[in-house]
Amino acid sequence: MNKSTLYNHLTQYRKTIYPFHMPGHKLNRMFNIKNIIDIDVTEVDGTDNLHHPKGIIREAQEKASYTFGARKTFFLVNGSTSGIISAISAICQEKDKILISRNSHKSVYNGVILNDLEPIYLYPEINHSNGIIGGINPHQVEEKLLKYPDIKLVVITSPTYEGFVSNIEKIADIVHKYNKILMIDEAHGAHFIFHNDFPKTAMEQGADIVIQSTHKTLPAFTQSAMLHINSSNIDCNEIQDKLSIFQSSSPSYILMTSLDNCREILDTKGRQMFNKYAMNLLQCRNQLKNKLKHLKLIDDEVIGTNHISDIDYSKIVIDCSKANITGIELDKILRNDYKIQVELSNINHIIAMTSVCDSKKGFKRLQEAIIKIDSKLQKENKKAYKYDIIDKEHKYYNPKIAYNMEKETVELENSIGKISGEFIIPFPPGIPLIIPGEKISEENINLISIYKKLNIELMGLKDSEINTIRIIREV
Repeated sequence: MNKSTLYNHLTQYRKTIYPFHMPGHKLNRMFNIKNIIDIDVTEVDGTDNLHHPKGIIREAQEKASYTFGARKTFFLVNGSTSGIISAISAICQEKDKILISRNSHKSVYNGVILNDLEPIYLYPEINHSNGIIGGINPHQVEEKLLKYPDIKLVVITSPTYEGFVSNIEKIADIVHKYNKILMIDEAHGAHFIFHNDFPKTAMEQGADIVIQSTHKTLPAFTQSAMLHINSSNIDCNEIQDKLSIFQSSSPSYILMTSLDNCREILDTKGRQMFNKYAMNLLQCRNQLKNKLKHLKLIDDEVIGTNHISDIDYSKIVIDCSKANITGIELDKILRNDYKIQVELSNINHIIAMTSVCDSKKGFKRLQEAIIKIDSKLQKENKKAYKYDIIDKEHKYYNPKIAYNMEKETVELENSIGKISGEFIIPFPPGIPLIIPGEKISEENINLISIYKKLNIELMGLKDSEINTIRIIREV
């Protein structure tokens, strides 16, 4: 009998790997919680209730709202996903139009499908030299609001997975000029407010609703997140009602305690911790910026290009597009030879996620490994692959309609020009390459074939082998 368990497997992982990936606590490198099984309780007298907080949970949320700069804060125990879907459901009604950035996380599309909304897309600019997604053009937002005056909600992802921030202040001014509501998926920006080296938060720039994945970049348990309200125009009772639908009816007190513990750490030690973190991060980035010859650290040079107004320096993004190595290969070398696991690897780049819980020794280990690997590489000019779908209009049916239409299964190569009945989502980062109701292009299929060869995980397809796709049956 195999005695291996998930617990044993993960314990061994922690012993052998340094995690430059989420969660932000970096495998228990910054926690005040001990014996967490002792606090695994339920909603009984004295423990309060997340769905109708009157006592200690309400107090914890109020403290968090002050720390993170919100009018009101809701704890999320089903991740940012539950906050995104709940907020969309609270603001929009069936058949409403919603303006969303096409590089939104799959949870935004789930919110669109669940509420039978009509999505209007904003297309981020793409850096064609390295294939990386940039920011949203504020003028494009105004053009869409003028063309579709009945848009109910605007949803934008900022920062992107790579840490690129759009000009949220200008976008907020435009959205409010037309009396609309702006929601920002700031899942990767929960740490911004704690040091001046990071961009201004979306709330500081005027967003009305902001969702942050606290666990991604701060010391909190995976799946714990926060929904922040930054406007008196938002019906908080409606938000609370929708959260009670899309979150578990048995919310984890361990996760809620994790959020409150994180807030307490930041309130009492945050300034000191972040000053030390910022210094270690800057030293690491300077080493990579000055010593790499073939690989390249994405840095300040992208600010002001492709509608990127700022960058999150905590994301160490290494561009492989001019070297004889892919991000996938670089990832494997780091893991196998240096016992370092990064957050994301793609054809063109890798992302090493850092947080306030990373050690100076950890930063040195990362920089020395990448510099050593770089010294063995050669220059190579190669095509930079990109998400073709996100900079072109391919929508044929609304996602909800396509999701429920009759489908047939065809080989991938025979699907070109057909209408997809499924999602195709490279993971991470969870941005759909194809959405139900979009026309499948030859470029899509070529890119999927490359992803398959590189063993990049693709989610959403019924066929786990990724040989076939369900398309809308022609009538």
